[in-house]
Amino acid sequence: MSDNWEMYFTNVDEAPAAMLVDMGAAASAPDPERPVLLWMWLHLKSPNEEGFATDEEEPQLVEIEDAFIDAVELTGDAILVGRITTSGRREFYFYAKSAEGFEDSIAESMQAFEEYEYETGEQEDEEWNHYLNVLYPEPENMQEIFNMRVIENLSDEGDSLTTVRPVEHHATFVDDDSRARFVAAAAAIGYTKLSDDLSDDPEEELKFGVTLQREHAVDWESIDDVTFGLFELASENEGLYAGWSSPVVKE
Repeated sequence: MSDNWEMYFTNVDEAPAAMLVDMGAAASAPDPERPVLLWMWLHLKSPNEEGFATDEEEPQLVEIEDAFIDAVELTGDAILVGRITTSGRREFYFYAKSAEGFEDSIAESMQAFEEYEYETGEQEDEEWNHYLNVLYPEPENMQEIFNMRVIENLSDEGDSLTTVRPVEHHATFVDDDSRARFVAAAAAIGYTKLSDDLSDDPEEELKFGVTLQREHAVDWESIDDVTFGLFELASENEGLYAGWSSPVVKE
């Protein structure tokens, strides 16, 4: 288990889901030494309307997690790679050499929490499909993670977030024509081009970069709306939205 964990929100089976994923595990996925997927689903006692844990129940859940995760990771050299909270349950996913001892470790750890119901399971997953295709974020979710990082940094600096200010946005494209189409479409909805750039990396497919600017707030709802729109616009023009930057603005 690495120290590189990220959270994002999505839908699982059409229900809201909070995903917590070990991003560092991707560097060694699939791990041939751990071909077995193990899971434990913990049913919440008092989920909110969205199926997530309440602030009141969260401390109890943390205590339960601390009790069984260490025990499981000692079983078959298992590692925790992700967690999903959705539909009134919290799902934990591990990869291990085998399932030997997994259920016993869970049962022993949960003896102190008899008021909670849980389920366990296992399956062969040599290619780590569950980690790569379910837990690991899609490009749009990666953008959400990036947005949260920048917002947290701005907040730490005392930024008001809701104050309108000039914000720069960056994108890259396969050729100049694709970039030009993107710039024209973005200009039609209020963006101004600040600069073009060209990568000299021979391995880079998206060499043609551009920086745009528009004035808007950078609170979570505002920035998600702006960046997801630009992400889609760049994709439509054979490009990739590459992020944003903002000055710190205090009230």
